[in-house]
Amino acid sequence: MTELDIRITSMYPPGSQGGTRAYASATIGGCFAVRGIKVVEGGRDGLFVSMPSRKTQDGYKEVCFPVTAEFREQLHGAVLDAYHQAIAMAQADAPAQTASAQEAPQPGQQMTGM
Repeated sequence: MTELDIRITSMYPPGSQGGTRAYASATIGGCFAVRGIKVVEGGRDGLFVSMPSRKTQDGYKEVCFPVTAEFREQLHGAVLDAYHQAIAMAQADAPAQTASAQEAPQPGQQMTGM
């Protein structure tokens, strides 16, 4: 198995950004980086991974590099796993942020006990 380092660089709520849920970067074997990988909502299986593309005169073309079907599955699985971990971390942080926001004084509100 090839060493993969996947980082989710930004996430979006459902329904925004035309179905794009997140952007990711992958470093393969510590020496090759792929930026602009998208996690997209849609298709028959729900989420899927879209590799970077660029616009040409004929429309959009995927920026290609030769990969085996096995490596493509490994890369896509790693990206989706990293996305699910990022979602879980964001959901775990949300209650803590909500609790601290409720304890903090609102603008214009004075703190008591000083």
